[in-house]
Amino acid sequence: MITYPRKISITGYFKEVFRFRDLLLLMSKKWIKLKYEHSTIGVGWIVLSPLITTLVYTIFFGMAFDTGYTRSQYFLFIYSGMLPWVFFKDVFLDILDVFTKEPNTIKRTNFPRLIVPISSVLLKLMEFILGLLVLFIVAFISGKHISDHIFILPVLIVQIILFSMGLGLIFLFPCIIYRDIKHLLRFIMPLGLYSLPVVYKVMAVPKEWLRIYTLNPMVPVIQSCRGILFKESIPWIMLGKGMSISIAVFIVGIMIFIRNEKKLADLI
Repeated sequence: MITYPRKISITGYFKEVFRFRDLLLLMSKKWIKLKYEHSTIGVGWIVLSPLITTLVYTIFFGMAFDTGYTRSQYFLFIYSGMLPWVFFKDVFLDILDVFTKEPNTIKRTNFPRLIVPISSVLLKLMEFILGLLVLFIVAFISGKHISDHIFILPVLIVQIILFSMGLGLIFLFPCIIYRDIKHLLRFIMPLGLYSLPVVYKVMAVPKEWLRIYTLNPMVPVIQSCRGILFKESIPWIMLGKGMSISIAVFIVGIMIFIRNEKKLADLI
């Protein structure tokens, strides 16, 4: 029989999650195996997928607009924005599906259900880190030198995880109950790429819209990635605002999840 505590704090809940850390690692390994074991290239797709997408965008937008960059510079410009965006998008969308992939585990075993989406996040984190390694290698070959602000990279990773996971948990139960919402989000999310400074600079956004535009925590993350790669200034105030919003979204998502966790077995 599966039991649930009547009341538990967020801190107490994460202590329970930590107790099941071995299960967390096992699930993460399972997702990696399921995703890549029957592929000829295997984990090579982690690198190839964003590289191919970036190359297409570089050619298309490089020909369509006067970017002010050489072809190699514009490739790095887009790639440095594409990686955080793909990380955010994949974490968010995967959380909406991850519980429906494990119905028997959810219904028959007793463990903090948050372990399931966290295990998915660890897979996406591995893919993101490998993508960053490729980015830095390409940048080095192109003659770019990484900024001293490289130390903020872990902060950027944490911010992406908090925002994407919090947002995913907020939409999780509506998507399980009303499956059309999930399909709609899967259609809308790729369009979100154009709402971020991935193929264009923030300066292209009208000044009167900047205050609202920069409320999206992914905007300072992408700008900071560019700051590291192109030795530009880091938008500290914008980054602090984005982290505050990300933490708030994450807390709301966790609270909604803990309150409705016991319904999962019936809903899936």
